[in-house]
Amino acid sequence: MRKHVISAKKNGYNKQTQNVYNNRIKDYVTRALRDLALLAEKLPEKQQAQIFNEDTLSALVYGILRFRTVQQIDEKEARERQSRILSLCYLVLNEVGYRENAWSLAPDIMNILVMGGSSETVDTITGLKAVYLKGFSKQQKPPRIPRITHASAR
Repeated sequence: MRKHVISAKKNGYNKQTQNVYNNRIKDYVTRALRDLALLAEKLPEKQQAQIFNEDTLSALVYGILRFRTVQQIDEKEARERQSRILSLCYLVLNEVGYRENAWSLAPDIMNILVMGGSSETVDTITGLKAVYLKGFSKQQKPPRIPRITHASAR
């Protein structure tokens, strides 16, 4: 199945085999994501820090959220990809910038923004600013953009 995923043109795979592999992939990934969500909800912070961190998640986040056009992609697929990524970005940004979450993650900066009169049409924008600035202040270097290779997909 791994060869099927990596193969760009899917040569040597008939339609039935492709459908079986695609259905298995969807099923495996859906179950794995549910399991990861459960772990993210229930594990103690020490274990979460070992599992859900920049080193382990950056390639996944990059792979899911980065809009990159593929040479042989048609306009319809590009619009579908754009729509999917925008929906996911909205979900993530809305959660990060949610007022209670932002106050918990960056209380000092939220306080400065709110006391300084920063008001946005959407409260979430203020929260996003606070979390971004707090995260930015913790970075010693620019965030790395991982490159997904066949070797790293193993």
